[in-house]
Amino acid sequence: MKKTIKKDFKEYLKGLDEKDRLRVRAEFLKMTGLSYPTWYGKISGNGNFSRLELITLGKICGENFVD
Repeated sequence: MKKTIKKDFKEYLKGLDEKDRLRVRAEFLKMTGLSYPTWYGKISGNGNFSRLELITLGKICGENFVD
C-alpha cells in the first residue's frame, strides 16, 4: 500500500511564487464558486478549508492536503 504524505495547504501556498498563487486561487474560485473575500478569510486563518475544498486544492496543485 502506498503511503502519501499530507501537506499543509497554507504553508504550501506560501512557498509558491505570485504567479502560481494567483493561478491556484483563480482555479479554486472557478471550481468551487466561492467568493474572493471567502478565499482570503480561509487563507488568513480566520476560516478553515473543508475536506472537499482541500481535495479540490490537491487536484489543482497535484499534492495531498487530506489524510
